[in-house]
Amino acid sequence: MANIIEKAEDYVSSATISMEVLRDKLSEFLAVERGGLKLYDEAVRIVTDPQISKQFEVFRDQTRRHETILMQVMEQLGLDVRYLSPAAKVAQQKANGLLSTMTSPDGFPSKAAEINAIENIVLAETKDHADWEMLGKIARQSTDSQLRDVLKPAVSEVEPQEDEHLNWTKEQLARLEFAALSEQRKE
Repeated sequence: MANIIEKAEDYVSSATISMEVLRDKLSEFLAVERGGLKLYDEAVRIVTDPQISKQFEVFRDQTRRHETILMQVMEQLGLDVRYLSPAAKVAQQKANGLLSTMTSPDGFPSKAAEINAIENIVLAETKDHADWEMLGKIARQSTDSQLRDVLKPAVSEVEPQEDEHLNWTKEQLARLEFAALSEQRKE
């Protein structure tokens, strides 16, 4: 979440937002959400810790809602949700790259695969979190009242969830990595 000082500064500054650049960014952000859905599907399949698996199912459902919200934002702004910007194509490649590392190669211990899956979620959520922070900044700084009116409720709903996705998943990654290190020392 953007810090308080940054948010306060956003409210006293303004910016004219290029709709062409915003269209490309929203297309990219939508591709990130869609890639996140695939990553959550695979992580739920791999993760054996029931607490993490259950929370990932919740986050996946919220991510599905975020995808819907982004499509609604684009439609309200008169943008084509089928448009795939060059950055969206790169976002798809990144998600596919992360997915490709989640298929366990022979000899890869299941705990290592689980940690890797969670790490991939942290990587994806870091980008997703930054995207929603950017939309919040646009909502606070845009001189376009329609853009502000469309983005503010979307950001208000999604940004706190993105904070939770990233922070909780990072905590779980650290917990499992530490447990794995502690177990190895006992052997």
